[in-house]
Amino acid sequence: MSSRRQSRIVAMQMLYQIQLIDAPVPIVMERFWQSQDTSIDLRPFVVQLVEGTTAHLETIDTVLQNTSKNWKLHRMPVVDLSILRCATYEILYVRDIDAATSINEAIEIAKSYSTPDSPKFINGVLDGIRKKQPDVPED
Repeated sequence: MSSRRQSRIVAMQMLYQIQLIDAPVPIVMERFWQSQDTSIDLRPFVVQLVEGTTAHLETIDTVLQNTSKNWKLHRMPVVDLSILRCATYEILYVRDIDAATSINEAIEIAKSYSTPDSPKFINGVLDGIRKKQPDVPED
């Protein structure tokens, strides 16, 4: 498994924890690093994904809500929402990763960590975002 995928998995797990316990990002990160045997090499990309996703969460959630018209965010499984948020951050804000790669990685993570129906759902939502590619403010 690539180090980028491992970083995405860790980022998804952190975003999941942030959502469930409503704790500040630095606290969740510190507790995660202390409790998990995670390679230090993964940390820079994990931090970029988690901090970037949480910093742009309002925009990301608006894009997700507008793209997944038949689903309210609060009704989505938290694992799927965490995967979608992270991948949407990549699609909208990380310029050195193409959208197809972000979508494929999200699908593969969903296959391992979510329900059998999740990969198809995640693919549909993220492909809709890729096709629209809304203009977002630059950092």
